[in-house]
Amino acid sequence: MLSSKLKAILGQVLFAVNIFVLFLVVAENRVLIPDWLHVFGRMHPLLLHFPIVIILLALLLVAIPDLLKNKEDSHLYGTDLLLLGTLTAGFTVIAGLLLSHESGYAQEALVWHKWTGLGVFWTASVLYYFLDSQKHLLIKAASVFLALIVVISGHLGASITHGDNFITAPLQKNKGINVSLEEAEVFAHVVYPILENKCVSCHKASKQKGELRMDSPENLLKGGESGPALEPHDLENSLMAQRINLPVENEEHMPPEGKPQLTDEERSIIEAWISSGAIIDKMVLELSDTTSIYKLAVDKFKSAPKTYDFEKVPDETVQKLNNFYRKVQPLGLESPALSVSYFGRASFEPESLKDLDPVYQQTVSINLSNMPLEDADLESISPFSNLEKLYLNFASIKGDGIQYLQNLENLSLLSLSGNPLDETAVPHLSAMTQLKKLYVWNTNLSGESLEELRAALPGTTIESGTQVSGEVLMLNPPVIRFDKAFFQDKLTVEITHPIGTTSIFYTLDGTEPDSSNHEIYEKPLEINENTTLKARAFADGWIGSEKAEAEFIKATLRPSDFQMNHLPEDRYKGDGQESLFDRKKAIPDVWNLNWLGFLNNPLEVEMEFEQPTDISKLALSLWQNPGARFFPPAEVKLWSRDNTDQEWKLIHTFRPTPLQKDAPTLLKQMDIPFSARQVKQLKLLARPIEKLPSWHGAAGNKAWLMVDEVVMN
Repeated sequence: MLSSKLKAILGQVLFAVNIFVLFLVVAENRVLIPDWLHVFGRMHPLLLHFPIVIILLALLLVAIPDLLKNKEDSHLYGTDLLLLGTLTAGFTVIAGLLLSHESGYAQEALVWHKWTGLGVFWTASVLYYFLDSQKHLLIKAASVFLALIVVISGHLGASITHGDNFITAPLQKNKGINVSLEEAEVFAHVVYPILENKCVSCHKASKQKGELRMDSPENLLKGGESGPALEPHDLENSLMAQRINLPVENEEHMPPEGKPQLTDEERSIIEAWISSGAIIDKMVLELSDTTSIYKLAVDKFKSAPKTYDFEKVPDETVQKLNNFYRKVQPLGLESPALSVSYFGRASFEPESLKDLDPVYQQTVSINLSNMPLEDADLESISPFSNLEKLYLNFASIKGDGIQYLQNLENLSLLSLSGNPLDETAVPHLSAMTQLKKLYVWNTNLSGESLEELRAALPGTTIESGTQVSGEVLMLNPPVIRFDKAFFQDKLTVEITHPIGTTSIFYTLDGTEPDSSNHEIYEKPLEINENTTLKARAFADGWIGSEKAEAEFIKATLRPSDFQMNHLPEDRYKGDGQESLFDRKKAIPDVWNLNWLGFLNNPLEVEMEFEQPTDISKLALSLWQNPGARFFPPAEVKLWSRDNTDQEWKLIHTFRPTPLQKDAPTLLKQMDIPFSARQVKQLKLLARPIEKLPSWHGAAGNKAWLMVDEVVMN
């Protein structure tokens, strides 16, 4: 029980607190809060629990005096507790008003919480000052109202800090989206549930810590005050990946210490998702089964991994089969089953399938999409007796070769989308009753042929992409077929589309092909100079396709001998120094094996020509991506000498124009203004940028130099 003197002092303090709170409310947009007072503001979450408990207990004693044997004691204790609760509520309100000046909270959510909090404080104050009056009915009504507004204010505060449904979330645990593996989407059903449970409570519309929202993929890519939350394909430079891997005690670790932490599985899914390109709009089963995100996603929907009765091949055997155009890997750490994927159309030879002879039995998945396969080449696939999935999208298969796949008893998925299938394919496909899924999107098969297939394969799901409900669909882009993007004299390029009724519009000057700016493709193109080819497909009843694009670069000179003096970083080591002059064009994908990445060392290559050579043009083929820290070099230097006994003589220095903040992401050929006659030996040094510019989100850090070819003419 408080003494009369102490109660009088506390009553005066309460009056002063009311005056100060009123001042903060009236002048909150016109007063500058000193930094030291913000420290008190951040104590708001710590203080708010005291008044809630004390006020509710006081209201019980005041509104229901029969709780204690002596009603006078109940009134006395209730009055003292109400005074203490109201006073601590005042300090909590002051801290909350100060905290609201800091960024990161949506104003609409704050307004409701602020005024209900003020309502608690002012209602409690009025109730305390009039508690000794004899208006019992009014006191009981005020007590009920105060209890109600305490609960409402607490709920609104919890919604701001923990999420809109924080209190009711346990009741909704079993009401989430329950989908099968066949229906599962990568982002919506694999990635977002993790973000929703562990991240969104602090990064959403009503509360944006660090000005970051994580409640949609668009907001993740937009980022917050520190820049984009993630860089697709670039785990090392994605802030999201960096923060979840910091020690828990680090103040930048996410989720913060004290909040539910990511499990190892959840962290692996987030990292694999970013590394795979932050896929947003794909189904899980659309992914290549060689990707780590595919394996992790499938595990979420499988009750038990499939077992196989064949033996596991030695790891050394698998490693020998891996190269820059082919990836062979197990489906799981202990699984004997293997998946095979091919990359780089220009590097593929159908005969290379015979290299897989040591793993015929163990291979259960092969991805040959976009490879130059013809019907006769499918015979090389017939020995894979345990094959379950075969992806042959956008090849050159017409149909007769499908007969070689009929005896693959375990084949359950066959994808032939984008192939120019003819009617010879129908009887062969009709015999493949073992199939569970057949994809024939964008092929030449007629409606009658598709109906014949469905009748012959009643147990097979056939995806044909047929137009339904009058909806107009978009054509897929045309396919540009060529041997190598770098050429010496001339190059023949074909443009194809699986739908025979399409018209293909193209340009050769890098401009966008449309109805007023195009050539119509009729026969293979002959390229004899640096060219950027863009093509789109159009057809009646369809929306025009997205563009297909390819760049062709003339490179007539190649040194007879060359040596790279510094190794690239392990992440991007391509095919070693051979990548510099192999005339293989890399694509904008960090997993592409043609990239050489330099960060801590420069690109430095010494070249020797068999005979003294005139060089009129020199360029570096680069990947520019400011968000991923892929920048052109800070400078390029060239030296020459006539023989190995001489010192190198510096003959040229070139400093590219620095990138601006809005620089686009693109593959580019950076021309070096240099020419020389009768060059016998040449040394080129391209130095990465040591410090990123101030406008960059990672200002002060080093930039990557990504190179796939040195071009000389």
